[in-house]
Order: sequence, then structure tokens, then C-alpha cells
Amino acid sequence: MRASYIILLYLLAMAAVYAGDSTIVFPDTIFALRLNDQIIIDGNLSETAWLQGRGVSTFTQYDPREGAKPTFPTIVYILYDNQALYIGARLYDSAPDSIISRLSRRDGNLDSDAFGVFIDPYLDRRSGYYFGLTAAGTYIDGVLLNDDWDDSSWDGVWEGEVNIDQNGWTAELRIPYSQLRFHRQDKYEWGINFRRDIKRLNEKNYLVYTPKDGSGFVSRFPILSGIHDISPERTVEMLPYVRGKAEYLDVLPGNPFNDGSRFVPAVGTDFKYGIGNNLTLDGTINPDFGQVEVDPAVVNLSDVEIYYEERRPFFIEGASIFYFGFGGSSSNWGLNWSNPNF
Repeated sequence: MRASYIILLYLLAMAAVYAGDSTIVFPDTIFALRLNDQIIIDGNLSETAWLQGRGVSTFTQYDPREGAKPTFPTIVYILYDNQALYIGARLYDSAPDSIISRLSRRDGNLDSDAFGVFIDPYLDRRSGYYFGLTAAGTYIDGVLLNDDWDDSSWDGVWEGEVNIDQNGWTAELRIPYSQLRFHRQDKYEWGINFRRDIKRLNEKNYLVYTPKDGSGFVSRFPILSGIHDISPERTVEMLPYVRGKAEYLDVLPGNPFNDGSRFVPAVGTDFKYGIGNNLTLDGTINPDFGQVEVDPAVVNLSDVEIYYEERRPFFIEGASIFYFGFGGSSSNWGLNWSNPNF
């Protein structure tokens, strides 16, 4: 009898917890407004087009108090034209001089206030892209996969600027359709979500978040509606490089093949061409690490050679295809299965 009483109290307590969570109402649909004027990406929401948009402000705190109201309000506006999607965010802060804005490398993991947007253009509830800016203007981007996972090795071609003022800070993003893969339709519905980090408070706010005892992220995104009659151009990108290398060596006197000095020029390029809505041709000619950012400095005190992960765009394009078998359950098991190393 006592055991049954304890079980009943436990069930009532759990019901109260879930009833409390049910009071949080996440938005189902967000609307984008067609842009008729020109937007200058400078970090200032000074254009009148931003004020005409439908701002989204129903953020909810994820950390440190799940489900609580954010400390500071955030308003996000969404605009679009025939070439790109525009995101403008007003991030209010009562102490602008306390905003943490540390500059870092792209996708760097330095503590800083940040704003990000997540997009699921296929609306498959599994994959997508994310784009973000820190308060210092550092770019953050990557791909979403398997609903719960992400990969920061992908670097898109887009624009973003920030500005700190007396009300907090603002962020402007321009994301060309050429960086998003989606089915061509008359009217578009994509999944979308937003996140704001306030580092000095260790606070994370989402438009829609995944409960800490739950799983699934992309599958929870609200619907972005209102985009129609766009004519995205086919993707044509080229990333050329030119490299010069000189060698000065000690050689045997009279060597007719090597006098000790050698100059080695090199040239190459990566290219991308959109064949259709769902098919892109990626190619490379004489790839070289000179195409990407300089490797981070490492002091090696061991007898093992330093290994740097692959960063050349051609070799990591579509790498998320191989990242399967993860996600779903919040309990992760290690079965000695690793992803391929590129």
C-alpha cells in the first residue's frame, strides 16, 4: 500500500512538471516580407524596410533556466528578394559596455555574445545550414545533419555585419540562395530557428529549443512562410589561387640538375556549378592548402607528427553524407565506429 502511494505521488509530480512545460508556446509559422528597396549590410538596421517587417521576439531561455523569460529582449526581422534572404536582429542589452565581443578565427570557440540563424530549406526536418555572427563580427557557419548534429567545416559565401550601440547591438545577414539547396517551387516553406548567446550571463536563448531531457533539433523548427516568386540563379563559383615557393639547399658541387636553388610556382582553382535545382558539380584543379586559412600554431613536444584536419573546400563538400547513424536518442553509445577522415 505504501509503495502504491509513493508511485502515485511520483506520477502526480511528473504530471505537474509536464503541465508546467506545456505553458511554453513556441511559434508555428514565421513570415518573411519581400524587399523592394536595397539593403546595405553594415550592421545598422537603418533602412525603413526593416521596420516594415514582422518582427519575431518570442524567444525562450534555454540556459541557465530552461523555459524562463530571456533577460533581455531580442527582435528578428526577415526579408527577401530574388537573390538572397536577409536577417536583421536587434539584440537589446541594458549594459552595452559589458557586451563580450572577442575577435577570433572563423568558427572559433572563443566566449563572445553571438546571434545565429538555422535554416532547413528542404524542410526534411533533418538537415540544413546555420549562419551566425559574434558581437565582434566573427563569422560562424556550417551544416546541420541527422536532426541533432552539425558540422562547422563547411564555409559558405555570405555577408554579415554587427554594430554595438546604446541599446545593445544589432546584426545584419545576407544569405544568397546560391548557398542554400532547395526544391524550386511557386511558394516556399522552410524550417527556421534563431539563437542568442549572452556570455557574461552564461545565457542561451532560442526561438524554439530542444528540452534538456529530449532530442531532435531541426525537426522542431517553425515554418518560414511568405517567400514566393523568386528566381535564384544557378550557382557558379570559382576559387583560384597562385602560389610561389623557393628552395635553397646545400648540394654537391657540380650537380647539373640542382644548383641549390629552385623556384616552384603553382596555380589551381576550385569550381562549383549548379546543374539543376538538386544537382551541383564540384571540381578542383591542382588543389593546395594555400586556398584556405593558415593552420593554427601548435607547439609539438611529442614524437608524433602534427595532424591537421582537411579544410580544402573540394574535399569536404558534402562530407555530412557520411555522418549517419547518429542522433535520435539522447543516450550515446560508443561502438568503435568512426567517421571517415578526409
